[in-house]
Amino acid sequence: MHTPVRAAAASIAFVAALSLIGCAGQPAPAGETDSAPPAVEVDEGLLTVDLRIARSLLDAQGTMSDEELVAAAEDRGFSATVDGDTVTYTMTKAQRDDMLDQMRTSASEAADELIADETNSITDIEFDEGMTSYRISVDAARYTQLEALIALGFYIQGALYQQFTGVDPEDADVAVDFVDDATGEVLNTGSYQEMRANLAD
Repeated sequence: MHTPVRAAAASIAFVAALSLIGCAGQPAPAGETDSAPPAVEVDEGLLTVDLRIARSLLDAQGTMSDEELVAAAEDRGFSATVDGDTVTYTMTKAQRDDMLDQMRTSASEAADELIADETNSITDIEFDEGMTSYRISVDAARYTQLEALIALGFYIQGALYQQFTGVDPEDADVAVDFVDDATGEVLNTGSYQEMRANLAD
């Protein structure tokens, strides 16, 4: 189960990043999201939105050139500039809203895939409109602590979504509860901010 769980967590984590860079690069495990510059900062303009994103979130293994990152943005109909570890995307608010819709759709599809995957104990996944809270129902008889690693993907997915909507990176948080689908008992719980704190130690 170790490999499927890790694969699921990685897949969930990169839904948002792939919405920006498409198929231009190979996703890799997210870097430290608490390092400078902030993962995402949203600057609301009159007609456009500027998204400042840490390059390590988009290209953790450094496999993409500056030109490839810019070209990937242009393929999506918006612009990008690269400055060291920061990629700044400029898009219309409508494009940003469309991207957020795509992220939510991808999140729902990822949840459906996890529920359908018989190698894990997950029977249902619910998350709120702002992607701040996830409730993962499991078959307690089959659940293992290793499956808690799946939460890492939801932490990144939810935190990125929130930051794209304008939530300050320091304020973004995502709570994930694993619950017994028969009794409602919470078997495991954690949050994005707890993960950040652990990485900082």
